Amino acid sequence: MDGGGPARAIAEAYIAHAPRTAAEVVRRLRRSGFDESVIETTVADLTRAGLINDRAFAFAWVESRSRSKGYGRVRLESELRRKGVDSHIIGEALAAVETEREADSARAVAMRLLGSADIADYAVRRRLAGYLQRRGYPWETIEQVIADIASNSQ
Repeated sequence: MDGGGPARAIAEAYIAHAPRTAAEVVRRLRRSGFDESVIETTVADLTRAGLINDRAFAFAWVESRSRSKGYGRVRLESELRRKGVDSHIIGEALAAVETEREADSARAVAMRLLGSADIADYAVRRRLAGYLQRRGYPWETIEQVIADIASNSQ
């Protein structure tokens, strides 16, 4: 299949549904059977037009997912890699996440999960650490949060 018109229409419809990275648009157009040259031209045109902007996407993704979902750097980095964002752009976007804000977010997530559970219980701490790790928080942050909660509950 070839032709810039149909490829652009499919790509624009795909982008209209939700913001997308260049790699996601490429994958979508490949699934539709377009030639690589058509895909490359279409993605370049959409990038020039400002409809695809991986850097803006990464910054918005990090801000949104860290705030609304309470995800940490590790999880955010993994998600952006799966979406095909370049590693230097990922690094820039993650640098915007302040370490203190990340610790505050991890603390809030931990407090929600803990409820009335006793932080002094090893099984509770282990479950909490595993949960925070799956949410993408670095181990240093997890240790700090658990220590802070434990010292404040005594």
